[in-house]
Amino acid sequence: MKVSVALLRSLQELRALKLVNRVSIAWFFSGCGHCECCVSGNESLCREVKNAGYTVDGAMAEYCIVEANYAVKVPENLDPIKATSVTCAGVTTYKAIKTSEIRPGQWIVIYGAGGLDNLGVQWAKNIFKAHVIAVDINDEKLQSAKENSADIVINSSKTDPAKEIQDKIGGAQAAVVTATAPICYDQALASVKAGGKVVAVSLPKGHIDVPISKTVLDGIEIIGSLVGTRQDLAESFQLAAEGGIDPIVHTRKLSEINDIVDEMKDGKIVGRMVVDFTHDAD
Repeated sequence: MKVSVALLRSLQELRALKLVNRVSIAWFFSGCGHCECCVSGNESLCREVKNAGYTVDGAMAEYCIVEANYAVKVPENLDPIKATSVTCAGVTTYKAIKTSEIRPGQWIVIYGAGGLDNLGVQWAKNIFKAHVIAVDINDEKLQSAKENSADIVINSSKTDPAKEIQDKIGGAQAAVVTATAPICYDQALASVKAGGKVVAVSLPKGHIDVPISKTVLDGIEIIGSLVGTRQDLAESFQLAAEGGIDPIVHTRKLSEINDIVDEMKDGKIVGRMVVDFTHDAD
């Protein structure tokens, strides 16, 4: 994707921090800063990476600490509630679609239409100018994807998505998998055309089977995409601030945290839930 001069200037401003700036605390908390991955623009692959809320304290608190070199400034005109969604789900799907190298007018399939992919559909459609197919087993989430301009939505519990995609458009140029069901990878590999690319984001339990004959004879590429770098996050923030995407978010009280977790396990959440600390916890 070509980045305009205006966007580059905005990104440079995002990297210049000063007191009172709003900054993000992302999953990629910090890297070592000197390994091959860090110096080649692949810092999220650093072997000494620290992850917020996992290997170091995260941001689910009223006060927290982040390394200044790894804090990314949030644009002043980006709503903080919506920025939270960009910091994780937004940058993850943005990076994945960048990795797919999809071009304007081409077809991309997004497996999963939940918290990540309401943004994935918007990135693919609004920023990368691709035609988008959303696949999920939840009709409510598929309806949300359709409202976010997905060209085709497919409920994979009712039909074979790969067959439908091959029948309707002759296969897609790329597929991004964020759903955690292993079968989604089988379907993604079967849904792309020769020379297509499958971008792996989710981490299903166990192993997936890769059809070697199809992969070799059709020249299919399978590539992993892990969250995003500071640069990816800065680009995501700026594009969101300019109206490229509109994250679906809902605010809840801290006292409702267990309800949120239950709803997430039951697949009832469309978009992202944000805990608002400005309200009393009781």
